[in-house]
Amino acid sequence: MELEELKAAWAALDNRLKHNEELKESIILEMVQSKAVKKVNRFIAWEMFSVAVLLFMVPFCIFIFNIRGGKYLVLDLYILFAAAIGFVYTFWGTYKLQGLMKFDLTKNIGNNILCMNRYNIQLKRESKLLFYFITPVLMILGVLVYAKTKATLPLWTFLICGFSVAILFSYWSYKMYNKSINSILKSLEEIRELKEE
Repeated sequence: MELEELKAAWAALDNRLKHNEELKESIILEMVQSKAVKKVNRFIAWEMFSVAVLLFMVPFCIFIFNIRGGKYLVLDLYILFAAAIGFVYTFWGTYKLQGLMKFDLTKNIGNNILCMNRYNIQLKRESKLLFYFITPVLMILGVLVYAKTKATLPLWTFLICGFSVAILFSYWSYKMYNKSINSILKSLEEIRELKEE
């Protein structure tokens, strides 16, 4: 009789331990999913904000062109180039946003990993275009505009500081994006492992 009671107590204890392990795993899974969703939602919010700002930049550039256009060719080129960047990036940002919106943890984890890897590749292409083409063209046109309009020393200082801050901010934000994407991918791998168990 005592052996039967001992077996029953042991089975109850074993069931309780299994239940605790499942509970811990579900809590860990929920925390990891929450962390990944939060970071993806930040990316989505930032992309929406960027698209909205650049969408409003196009009419603003056209407005400035109507007011200041025709006086200096270099200034006209600068304004038109900025408007073109805003116009093109509106479509590019919308395309990236559409890809990010496919992120859904209720579906296959492999699709989510693919979604984040695609977004990561898009960001790398965008940053190369920004660093190697757009920024140098904007800097050259900015310097030419200042030289043509015979800007004062405080304006030159403002231009140099503005470009320096923009470059540092772009570099910092690129690093933060990379860190966040790697964190999301790591979380997705953890989710995959937990679900497989």
